[in-house]
Amino acid sequence: MPRAKKAEEGTDPELRGRGRMSGGDFARLRASLGKSQRELAELLGLSLKAVESYEQGWRNVPAHVERVLYFLLFKLNEDLIEAEDPCWQSKDCSDEQRTSCVAFLAKEGSCCWFFTGRLCATVKSGQAEGGCYTCSVFTRMLAKIEGGKILCP
Repeated sequence: MPRAKKAEEGTDPELRGRGRMSGGDFARLRASLGKSQRELAELLGLSLKAVESYEQGWRNVPAHVERVLYFLLFKLNEDLIEAEDPCWQSKDCSDEQRTSCVAFLAKEGSCCWFFTGRLCATVKSGQAEGGCYTCSVFTRMLAKIEGGKILCP
């Protein structure tokens, strides 16, 4: 079986523009959760080899794995971001946008990026050019979590 081409961390403009997770980011977030590679693999229903491959950059981190990893990180650190306005307030979404937004309907304003699947009206309108992971709401909350140093109980 041919070996996957090693992705150079942070150099692929297509991935960078979409805010995709690098192997280094994956490893850092895994460590933030206080999990070994094996523990994270079991938690996410992945093989150990898959986790190793993501961290080494041999394979790109799939979008669904990336989202679940961020979701765990955000949910385990809700106390650090609870004072944040919900995304629909931060982005000043109209009533029409809110009624057609799954994050608004689920009342998940801090995990909007997880629920909308990059279908948020703000992202669609070009206000978050790189997608949800470059949105000011997401990046502000992630910075609070990473700066707060209370990443996993």
